[in-house]
Amino acid sequence: MDEDFSAIKSGISVDIKRTDGRVHPAVVSGVNTQTRCVTVEWFEQGETKGKEIEIEAILALNLHLATNLNNQNHIPNNQAYPLARYSTKASIPVISNKGSYRSNKIQGRPTTINSASVNGHAQVETQSIPPTPTTPVATPAPRTSMAPMAPVANNVTANPSAVPAAIRKAASRQSNVVKEVEKLKKNREERRQRQAELKEEKEALMNIDPGNPNWEFLGMIRAYRANIDFRPLRETDAVEDHQITVCVRKRPLNKKELTRKEVDVISVPSKDQIIVHEPRNKVDLTKYLENQHFRFDYAFDDTCSNEIVYKYTAKPLVQTIFEGGMATCFAYGQTGSGKTHTMGGDFHGKTQDCKKGIYAMAAKDV
Repeated sequence: MDEDFSAIKSGISVDIKRTDGRVHPAVVSGVNTQTRCVTVEWFEQGETKGKEIEIEAILALNLHLATNLNNQNHIPNNQAYPLARYSTKASIPVISNKGSYRSNKIQGRPTTINSASVNGHAQVETQSIPPTPTTPVATPAPRTSMAPMAPVANNVTANPSAVPAAIRKAASRQSNVVKEVEKLKKNREERRQRQAELKEEKEALMNIDPGNPNWEFLGMIRAYRANIDFRPLRETDAVEDHQITVCVRKRPLNKKELTRKEVDVISVPSKDQIIVHEPRNKVDLTKYLENQHFRFDYAFDDTCSNEIVYKYTAKPLVQTIFEGGMATCFAYGQTGSGKTHTMGGDFHGKTQDCKKGIYAMAAKDV
């Protein structure tokens, strides 16, 4: 049973047949002599696959393995025993009790000759032919090992160039499989390294705002703002003359919003532009930002005071009134956006400091 596996070893390339009839090469990864099965592996569509195949199916598809097996088990008749010197017939070896000498004495062999039949019965004559004289030849002592002999297959014409070509082809297939396996291993290690880096970044962002459910969006907004060149409006900037002036003002987060850990989604990069960071989710629930840009005549960030807002909005209107023109100034926005604070002044509980409101500053200039 083990002789069938002598030509099949781990690491060689063999042809296998799939259940759908396809025949393709594979690499032997294991041999099970008890179940008479061979485990093979191959690379297909980016994956390494394997299966167990019976030894008979392997030998049937790989005739060169069966030929090598037969050559190993066959010993030519002309090399089994040395011929007797000066003899035309092969002699039968006989080992004597005294030593390793062989007697080439051949007993007289009867020769049967059929004569003509008489009365329907054949008459047989037997004639003894004397044996051919031979000279005793010393037989060498039995050896425990034999010198390697080139196998000679019966009724098989060997092609000298076929074996090296097959070996080169098998080695090429095996090398391609090894390269693909190494490529998959390298990609797996790179993917694991990227996942580890992303995990570290995620933990770092979570540690910045622990307990914040919107930490991921907050990290995205901070990363976006890090690439912005902020040039907000300052008191030294010139006042532009417009027929109609449209301005926008950003207020900071209040105490309730800070307690709820809400995210500031408005950025004011310049004196006439704001950016709204809109958190969105993809179909696969991946979070991302959609950054909307809006342009105005003036954009006031959360650090601007009421005095700066008055200078660029209502103060030019007072001058227009004294020049005989008509002017209107109004504020609109949702509840809690800061309209009353801008127009009426600072509120501290039930007390109001109206001197810092646009109403009071416009009345003072009039």
